[in-house]
Amino acid sequence: MQKCQEEPSPEDQDDSKCDATGSKEEMKNVMKDVCKQALEEEELELEKVRGEAFIGNRHGLGFTGLMECVHKLEQRDVLKDRKITSLEDKANSLEDQLYTLKISIQEYSLVRNAFISIFKRDKLNNVTELDIDIIRKGNRMVHGGDAVMDALLYEGLNGRRDSSTFKELYGIHPADVVKITHKETSNILNIHARVRADSYKTGTDKFYQRFSEFVQLFEGSDYDESYLTAGSQSADVACAYWSLLGCQRYQDST
Repeated sequence: MQKCQEEPSPEDQDDSKCDATGSKEEMKNVMKDVCKQALEEEELELEKVRGEAFIGNRHGLGFTGLMECVHKLEQRDVLKDRKITSLEDKANSLEDQLYTLKISIQEYSLVRNAFISIFKRDKLNNVTELDIDIIRKGNRMVHGGDAVMDALLYEGLNGRRDSSTFKELYGIHPADVVKITHKETSNILNIHARVRADSYKTGTDKFYQRFSEFVQLFEGSDYDESYLTAGSQSADVACAYWSLLGCQRYQDST
């Protein structure tokens, strides 16, 4: 006769229930501990927004601040580049002014040398061949143009007041010429003054016409001195400059 399997007693059933219940509680606690540890290790924050649970990442917040710092550094680099460009422009301007000053000092020394040699010739009657050469060079200097230096003669309370005469020679008002540091522009103004003031030769109509066109375009560009630079917006001024520079200046003598 087969032996029947004994059914568990009520006490045994209660123990099984307790074990099962205990296992579930333990699993919940373990899961809570694991989640808590994961949140702490990853620096995550559990928050509720409108009743929903969201996990926030502090690292993400850190990255946001990092991008802000990068943006500020980029802005600083842009400002540094602008300052460097500004300093380079000032350095170039000072270099041009120094060049003009050196040339002016050399030219002025020729004029002063001529003054002394003329005194020897006219008053002391002991002029030499060297003096005659100095006088000749000084006369050429006096009759030549120097837009930048001559423009300075119109500054101050005791300055010259015949600015219309200056414009006849150089084509531009002296107050605007003193701001010019571009050697090529100063040179073209000096060429015009030399042709205009020449006592023995007459300038060609084409030369005066092209000079007038150059001045008009140069003034229209607000005296932009970068017209000979590659990529300049003042290409028409550059064309007028080269056209004037290659133009015949004096009429053929007949």
